[in-house]
This record gives sequence, structure tokens and C-alpha cells, in this order.
Amino acid sequence: MLTVHATNQDTAEHKAALALAKAVSVEFPEVNSSREIVLEIFSNIQCFGQRPQDVDLLVVFADYRAAEKLQQSKNGSAIHSFCATIEVKSHSHGSVWFEGQNCLVRYNNRDHDVTSQSEAQKYSLKKYIERNSRTRKAPWINNLIWLTNVASSDLPRSDNNILGADSGWGSLIDKIGLLNSGTANIIQTFTSRSWLNGVAGIFAKRLEASKIDRKRIEAITKSVLDRDQQRYADRLGKQLLVIRGRGGTGKTVRLIQIASQAYDEYGMRVILLTYNKALVADITRLLSIQGVRNATGESGMMVRTIHSFVREWLTSLAVLPKGCKDFVDKYESYKREALELLSQKTITEEDIKLARSSHSRDLDWDLLLIDESQDWPASERDLLYKLYSPDNIIIADGVDQFVRGVERIDWRQGMARRSSQIIRLRKSMRLKAEICQVVKAVADELEIAEWDLEPVPEAYGGKVYIVVGNGLSEKLHSRIFATAASDGNKPVDMLLCVPPSWVNRESAPRVSRVAEAYTKWGKSVWDGVNDELRGEYPTSLDQYRIVQYDSCRGLEGWAVVCFALDTFFDHKKNKAEISNDAKESLFYNQDLASSEFAKKWLMIPFTRAIDALIIHIKDPDSYVGQVLKVVHEKYPDVVKWDVYD
Repeated sequence: MLTVHATNQDTAEHKAALALAKAVSVEFPEVNSSREIVLEIFSNIQCFGQRPQDVDLLVVFADYRAAEKLQQSKNGSAIHSFCATIEVKSHSHGSVWFEGQNCLVRYNNRDHDVTSQSEAQKYSLKKYIERNSRTRKAPWINNLIWLTNVASSDLPRSDNNILGADSGWGSLIDKIGLLNSGTANIIQTFTSRSWLNGVAGIFAKRLEASKIDRKRIEAITKSVLDRDQQRYADRLGKQLLVIRGRGGTGKTVRLIQIASQAYDEYGMRVILLTYNKALVADITRLLSIQGVRNATGESGMMVRTIHSFVREWLTSLAVLPKGCKDFVDKYESYKREALELLSQKTITEEDIKLARSSHSRDLDWDLLLIDESQDWPASERDLLYKLYSPDNIIIADGVDQFVRGVERIDWRQGMARRSSQIIRLRKSMRLKAEICQVVKAVADELEIAEWDLEPVPEAYGGKVYIVVGNGLSEKLHSRIFATAASDGNKPVDMLLCVPPSWVNRESAPRVSRVAEAYTKWGKSVWDGVNDELRGEYPTSLDQYRIVQYDSCRGLEGWAVVCFALDTFFDHKKNKAEISNDAKESLFYNQDLASSEFAKKWLMIPFTRAIDALIIHIKDPDSYVGQVLKVVHEKYPDVVKWDVYD
């Protein structure tokens, strides 16, 4: 039977899937009636955590009839079953050309290598299936290219994996036979129905959106590039834009809003870069629900960590050998080497252009959006400026969120005033009014100067709970579970933050104490303390999200639980990352500097909640406990104080 799957029916890829299904039905009508034939076509699938992530079409086929009834390819192979990716390109004939075996397209006056990207898709799909299937086994995968506006007669005469506009099911079968020539007379990828069903089942699942997801998507798709009202709309790609504000003012959301509109309305290729793997997973999940894609030679949108992005560039420029095992250990020295080669013109503009063309899906971008720019070192700023220029960069600058211990840099250094623009955000776009009021009181008690976060007038309400004692009390967590279900919300809408001491590092993989307890209680979790899992997003609305405090920046939850916050404060104070500039100050005091560092960190989890903030402390006499006691006494109707044994 023939089945066409789609997460978004309003895409060119889905239309291509329907066109393929129609062609199959005409040439191979048995596919619509025989239960012995399985053909599943998936459009716009995403292999999260892989590069590349997007696959235009996935075709899974099997014919379980007798051998004499199997279809034959041109080279005489009988086709029992196969699995194939298809990269769909609708570029006009004049925008497509061939260099040897490679197919290239032109988009926005830049060249993109479709063949290389198609080959990479095959391995992304293989790794994704291995990671997500019950058997951890992937089938043999063929990769094809379909040029929907180029006639087959205009394709290269030599053997290739390219389908033309007038290609049908027979042409596809012939390509499968060609790509598997030299194997057995019968091409049989799937040796059992259960294996095929297992692979197809991975992609048949639909990612659901919670109530909060829908609100967030509504927020990020809101138009902010109004050319009549926003001064920076006409200056995209013409000047550095700085979006400045404290935690909770919506800096990251504003970046995503700009990215979404630039991608959707202006056809631009946009990437958001961050240090936070958990934030990459969070935003990518929202983009997946929206159906946002990153395709070769088309508009695209992606979120990546800066480390993986720099690695991709340095490998493409041959600064870093492929398969390099010491990248993390020698990260700083590799960046310095790249900057020297760029400054000396040893790496030329032609080298950069070639790298962007050969790896266009990952490196060719019209706009770069930088999250938490205040924590970036000068070497990364300089590297991005040389590869893309400041005019193509937008940064989010967090006030009082300078927490990585690097020297604070000026992203506008050496620029003329007209070459950059600052947009200041003051309104809290996340916290409800009462939470915003409490957070302001905490900032005052912590002596954080000029905390100017203002609530949006219509965002009334909000609750704060201080929990003392046993943070894993079943009574407490029954209350938390009820909070998750209140007002139509789902477990995935919650965010649970834990300190390093609440992570079991002896287990493989790592697991948090909260995840251990929740699993025991029959709850489903996405435990972001697991390094591998943190690179993926929650796939079920019933999963509670758990992250370490270091990974909570940029994230949010309808309800946020901060476990052992006093323990986390002590950890940050003892492990404070103080910049060399601060240490060289005449008035430097180690204890004061460490306390200031830890205080700034406290304000990050305090600004993650939308409606309910639950703060757990082990010791009410700790510094954090004393601060919260004062705030509770100041606002007893808003800040509740409970003790759990």
C-alpha cells in the first residue's frame, strides 16, 4: 500500500512527494491495492542531532510478492526493497550546472554543492536511525537528487544519481538498480517486515505542540521587521545590531523573531549561535514543530553551538585535520592559528568562498545571530567578523549575565557610530508581574545595582514557593505534578534545574537525582544532564525537562523548579571564574569577586519562570536562605514558605 506522510503539507517537498506518489500510481497501480507491497514516502523529515539535519524526501519500499513478480531495473536487478533519500531542487535550468559528477545550484548569487549535501544526508539518516531504532541497526541507504525543473535530456550522460523533471517511478527504480550494481541479482534492503516497520515508525511519529509551545511559536513568528516602524529593518546586512537587556527581557526570543521573519519573508539563510546545548535543543524543537528547514541552495534556519560551528569552519579551511581528537583541548590555539592565517591572507577570500559553497548547508549564511554575546571571547568575535563581516551579525547582550570569566569585549570596537545600532529591552517578556516583583526584591537583597526589569502590564499573576528541606519529597513532587497539569499545561512545559552535586556521574550515561526519582515514580523525563541526550530535544509532551543550572540560560518554563539553589550558589562561589582584568585591579578582593560572580548566576534561574517559581533550599540559614526569608517576609502573600521532611 502507498502512504504519503507529511508534518507540513504546505511545502514544495510535500508537493514533490505527492507528485512522486502520483507517478507511482500511474506506472505501478498495484501499489494502491496490494498488501504485499509497501511504499511509504515521507517529506520534510528532520534528523535532529545530525549534520545535515533536514531530508527533503525519504522513500521506504518493499515488495513481498513472489520473485517473478518483482519489478526489474534497467540493469536487470529485481527490486525487492530499498531505502532512499531524495534531495529535491526546483531551481530553473539556468541556475543548475554540473562539474564532473557534481550537481551545483545558484542561490542569492552564491554557489551550492547539491551532490555533497545529498551524500551527507545519507549518513545523517543512517546515524539517526541507528540512534533511534530499537535494534540500533540502519538499512543500506541510497541517495538521489531530483531536479524538478530540469529535463532528463539535460542531465549528464554519465552514470549518476540524478532524476530529471520528467522522471517517474521507472526512472527511480533504474537509479536504485544502478546504485546497487555489483550486488546480488535481487536488491533486498529489508530482510523482514518488522525491520521496515521499525524504520518507518521512527519518522511516522509527529512532534506535538503543548499550549506553551503554541504561545512561544506565536511569539517568535510575530513580525518585528516592520519597515515603517523599526529602524533596523532596512539595515539588515548593513550594520551590526545589538539587542541589550537583562534576563527575562526576551533577548533570545527577539533573535528568533528576527531569524524567523528573515527566513520566512525575506528568503534569507539565518543561523543562531550559542554556547548552550540545551538551548539548541529547545529552539530546534520549536523550529521542528513549525516546519522550519535548512536546505541546500534555499532559505534556511539553524541553531548550533559555537564550538561545533567553529569546528566545521576550521575543518573546511584545512586548519583542523578531519577526525581531529584534540579539538576541545586545543580549541584556543586552533582559533589563534585560523586568525593568523586569515590575517596573513594565507587563507584567501577564494578559500572562504569555496568552503561556503562546498558546505553551504552548514556554512553559507546571510545573517548570524549571537546569543549571550557578553560571554564570548574576542577570538570568536574576530573569527566571525573575518568570515562574515560585522554587518551580517546581530548580537544579544545580557546585562549582569557575564558569567564565563572571559574578558568582556566590545563588539563595536573600532566601528563608526553609524555602523552599529543598540536596541534596549526593559520589559519582562517572560515573568508574570508578581514573579517580576519578587525577582526585583531578590536583586535588591543581593545588591545587584540598577535592576530595571519591568513587568508587562497585562502579565498579571504569578506564584513563588520557597521549599525547605527534602527536595525529593513525594508530597512536594505530587504538588509539582499538579502544577504541571494546571491550566492545560503539559510536563514538557516545566523546567527543573539541578546543581552539579545532584548529578550521578558514576552511572553511564549520567543521570540526575530528580530523573532517578521520577523514573521510580513512573514519570517520563528528558534528562539534560546526559551529554548525549542534551544534544536532542524532548519528543513527548509527557517528558519533564531536567537541566543543570549551567544549561538553563535562554530556557523557560510555565513552572520552574530550582533544586538546592543554596548548594548551587556555594558551588559557583567556590568555582568562580574571574577574568584576568578583574584580578589585576588595584581593589581586587577574591571573596567579594567570587560572591558577585555567584550572585549574577543566581539571577539566571530566577528569570526562567512564566507563572510559577519553586525554589528549593537545603539550609534556611544559608546565605541564599536568608535572602529568601527576607523576601518572603516582605511579600508573604506572593512568596509562600513550606518545609518538607
